[in-house]
Amino acid sequence: MIAHWMVGSLTKVFHDDEPGSGAETSIHLAAARNEKEDAQICLRSSAPVRKVSVECSALSGPGGARIPADCIQASFVGYVPVHENTRDTEACQTIRRAPAFFPDPFIEWPETSMNADQTQPIWVTVSVPEDAPAGQYRGAITVYADDQRIEVPLQVEVWPFAIPLKPSAWHTEWFFPVYLEQWYNIERFSAEWWEWMERVARDMGQHRQNVILTPLRELVRITSADSGWTYDYANLDRWIEIFDRYGVAERIEGGHLGGRSGDWESQFQFSGLTVYDTEGVATETGPAPVDDPARQALLADFLTNLKKHLIGKGWYSRFILHQADEPIPANEESYRTMSAFVRHVLPDVSRIDAMMSDALEGCVEIRVPQLQELKEGLPYPGEELWSYTCLAPRGPYPNRFLDFASLKTRIIHWLNWRYGATGYLHWGYAAWGPWKGLRGRVDPWNSVTGGSEKLPLGRLPLPPGDTHVVYPGQQGICSSMRWEMVRKGMEDLEYLLLVEEGIRRVGEGSEAGARAVQLLAHIRDGLLKNHSEYTRSEEALLDARRQMADAIVALDVSG
Repeated sequence: MIAHWMVGSLTKVFHDDEPGSGAETSIHLAAARNEKEDAQICLRSSAPVRKVSVECSALSGPGGARIPADCIQASFVGYVPVHENTRDTEACQTIRRAPAFFPDPFIEWPETSMNADQTQPIWVTVSVPEDAPAGQYRGAITVYADDQRIEVPLQVEVWPFAIPLKPSAWHTEWFFPVYLEQWYNIERFSAEWWEWMERVARDMGQHRQNVILTPLRELVRITSADSGWTYDYANLDRWIEIFDRYGVAERIEGGHLGGRSGDWESQFQFSGLTVYDTEGVATETGPAPVDDPARQALLADFLTNLKKHLIGKGWYSRFILHQADEPIPANEESYRTMSAFVRHVLPDVSRIDAMMSDALEGCVEIRVPQLQELKEGLPYPGEELWSYTCLAPRGPYPNRFLDFASLKTRIIHWLNWRYGATGYLHWGYAAWGPWKGLRGRVDPWNSVTGGSEKLPLGRLPLPPGDTHVVYPGQQGICSSMRWEMVRKGMEDLEYLLLVEEGIRRVGEGSEAGARAVQLLAHIRDGLLKNHSEYTRSEEALLDARRQMADAIVALDVSG
């Protein structure tokens, strides 16, 4: 016999997990229209199982309404090796000590096998249609395991409001096509390459990403002639059109103009450019100092021409531009020079960067400090405030590392709301290549640190999972538990914003408004005291979500 039981989406299920007493055997979910809600079916057998598959059927609701079967997805959860836990992090801040296999990727195949005495989770996602009437929907998910058939009852309560189809906050996960090119061995700008860009864009859109890092140097072909420079925007246009099709180009995030000239404290320089002559022969210009007149002349011409092109396409109002990543006090001088240059050439563009210095007021319009650096007094006047995480913060702070609890990933967007940040940035959507100082091919299914666990002593490896939240499949992009938690955090944020909207609409003096104000105060001061003192209780977080749903209904915010 095969044992089966249910757990929520915040639980990471390991191979040695067993059902507790009184474990649930049916799935109960509640969600707004336009929202996705998740659960897990856990299977465990004392004998090997050759073939396991899942069948999802439509859910029946009030007045004959249905949630179609294609709105219900089931994926087998895979496991990846974590060789070392996140550094500078107490054991109590991780969910299991390494080395161990951790659950994360979704397997793209519709069936799998099971080893004896190893638990296999199945991730179930229900997407509630925009037009689904409120009420209870019932159906079942059927699991076939060799000659055994397991029927899992599924009940979904659809609340009488919707979250917006378009995300209310900004969200960018940096994507570098070179890693995809190397993994699949495909030529840049080939038909196959563009097909994969479509798959990436679709996946991002399904996870409420609405900003796309756009590598201008790679997408725009620069030609030098006696009469000056010319620019071919065909690839840039196709790139934007693809990501725009899936809602991922609500803001077009122009790639960095420069980077460090050496070590961490070195000054910034402009990055090299590829320039073609009229015969199609390419020349690499190499990097140049930020005050180099020749490079400034070329970049000024390029950026001015790019602006005209984007205006003509109706895209310039969405365009934001990176200058250089993570300035610190030691290289502020060159960063200020670069920033002043951009402001002179494009006086109306929004400059954005991940910032590690509070002293650079006036150098960006979109300030992106690390999550733990969000504080009162930010942003400065005239700035937007976002946050970012990367290989930091660690320890008690939220992040999306593999050995952290799922709650620590999902709650990032709650804390953004707590501190007034309106966007989130991470560098690693699918960085499936070797980390700095390493060479060769890296398999993200077997290394979750860009191979950095192989660095010599004295070189710190990346935290597990920092490089990517998706995995390369044979037919498409494979999601992960962490990627779904990023999406859930974005959906939770919509609840917080809908409650605020309802309070503004009815006023704090009304009964519903007063209760909603108390609820948000409880969330802000009780569950989200600060970056490191926030609830670790799954029950408390989910109870706050349900209370927000009740408040939205009471405030009559239809969404």
